[in-house]
Amino acid sequence: MDAATGGDAHDMAIIGVACALPGATDPEGFWSLLAGGGSGVGPAPAFRWPADGDPDGAPVGGFLAQIDEFDARFFDFFAKQAEVLDPQVRWLLRTAWEALESAGIAPLSTPSSTGVFVGASYQHYKDYNIPPELDAAAGLGNHNAFLANRVSYFLDLSGPSMTIDTLCSSSLVALHTAVRSIRSGECDQAIVAGVRLAMSPLHYTAMRNLRALSPTGTSRAFDASADGFVPGEGVVTVVVKPLADAVRDGDRIRGVIRGTAVNHGGRTSGLTVPSSAAQRDVIVAALRDAGVGPEGIGLVEAHGTGTSLGDPIEVEGLTRAWREFTSRTQFCAIGSVKSNIGHLEPAAGLAGVVKVLLAFDREQIPPTLHVQRPNDHIRFEESPFFVADQVVAWPRVAGVPRRGAVSAFGMGGVNAHVILEEPPVAAPRGPLPPRPHLVRVSAASEDAVRQLAAAYAEVFAASDDDRRTADLCHTANVGRSLLDYQSAVTGPTGPALAEQLRAVADGRLPVARVDAALAADAPPAAPDGPPDAWHEALADLARRGRPGIDWAALSAPGSRIVALPTYPFARGRYWHTRSAEATAAAPPPTVPQSAPAASPRRCGCASSG
Repeated sequence: MDAATGGDAHDMAIIGVACALPGATDPEGFWSLLAGGGSGVGPAPAFRWPADGDPDGAPVGGFLAQIDEFDARFFDFFAKQAEVLDPQVRWLLRTAWEALESAGIAPLSTPSSTGVFVGASYQHYKDYNIPPELDAAAGLGNHNAFLANRVSYFLDLSGPSMTIDTLCSSSLVALHTAVRSIRSGECDQAIVAGVRLAMSPLHYTAMRNLRALSPTGTSRAFDASADGFVPGEGVVTVVVKPLADAVRDGDRIRGVIRGTAVNHGGRTSGLTVPSSAAQRDVIVAALRDAGVGPEGIGLVEAHGTGTSLGDPIEVEGLTRAWREFTSRTQFCAIGSVKSNIGHLEPAAGLAGVVKVLLAFDREQIPPTLHVQRPNDHIRFEESPFFVADQVVAWPRVAGVPRRGAVSAFGMGGVNAHVILEEPPVAAPRGPLPPRPHLVRVSAASEDAVRQLAAAYAEVFAASDDDRRTADLCHTANVGRSLLDYQSAVTGPTGPALAEQLRAVADGRLPVARVDAALAADAPPAAPDGPPDAWHEALADLARRGRPGIDWAALSAPGSRIVALPTYPFARGRYWHTRSAEATAAAPPPTVPQSAPAASPRRCGCASSG
């Protein structure tokens, strides 16, 4: 596939990615963890719940270190509201914003026809931290139906908005549902997320009683010593739109969704016993939906929970599915990210999707950990698969697109499978003649503007190409929302812009509050003089709080969205507990309880322009 055709309208592009996972707060950190064979698994943070009296000690899993952080003022919550708001909502709001910025979509200008699909299963914060019937804020802040609805409400989106719960396959089913919704015309694009935050020790008790957890605290997918799964937590959010539209719009395409399928295992020997035949069927259905065979697939991100029963059933189902197309053996890597971060249950499927997208980009397949001797009931030598227990090179090959597949199987029998393909090769662009550049920095507070300017400076300093610098300016100017405060700088090169951005960061250049009253003034007209003088005049207007500048008109012809740091959210800490003892051990909010919320919408001019 190439960028000129954009593929069939059936195909979907993933254009934005954000995540917070054990040991990684963003996709770049996630790749570092994966490629380095790292693990985010460890004991539960002490403030979550007391371990006293638990004969098994502190639970082990993949935990987010800063689960209690939230920029309450940014998202329009009073401190007391934020304290009783389910942290799953908080992280969904944050990563939805980050994923949109990653896609180059100014979040407050997201098309209203955008759908929101969230995979989630648990309500631990309500169950363990919030007293029953505390108040309306606690009730509205701790119901799973509101997880997707909160995102739609904050961003003023009118597309489908739903939380989907099929347990361990939830987020992959959410992705499948989003793809079908876009194909049918219900929405033009979608925000798709999976979230699971483990805030109750009672979940561990239940899973131990089911004998589902690894007593050794290690996920050993496909290994002979596999003894159960290790819980993990995190949130993954992606932005999806039709591939043809993404190519047309010059989006930063991270990968292509070629096919998806969902089914149920029917009646087996037990409600939680998986069906190899149903898993085979869902994989074949996804391949047929994609219109491809398995020959071009180089990586299968398996469900791979590390159980002695589930792993052989899964490999059997995969093998039977692929044998309908090929008799080749051991040509495709198989892995499980659960060995690095634990089993994110409803969010696990999307974590696997992001792993495959990162492998496309880095041209490497990262290792699956803890495989010493393959499970005796899996005959890999007779299957199409080999376990990627070390980094495997996965380079692009002209004319042969790399593909990956991701599976997620719910404990109740709902199976999902997705076929992914590497992004199309972008059409070549000619060199850009030297030109002056102008970049805007906007945030909800003066301090955030200065933080963001410092982050931008690091990226611009490394840009020694005019085309790349123009892309960075384009991304900053049209792919970020205008909030309450702004500044702007000009320069002939990336390093020159970086120096000016550092001047904003350290206070040598001013940051102004956006003055909505100035929006009524006629927009300044371009003078007949040199463009650098014109850009300097516009930067001066921006530094005096002037809205209404047509930033998109300043983009160089053919500019594209590229990677740029996302919003630096404030790190207030909000945590509620039922008991006085636990409350004393919990970190206090850093915002006074009486502090009023200040929504970024209240500047009166929040828009991409």
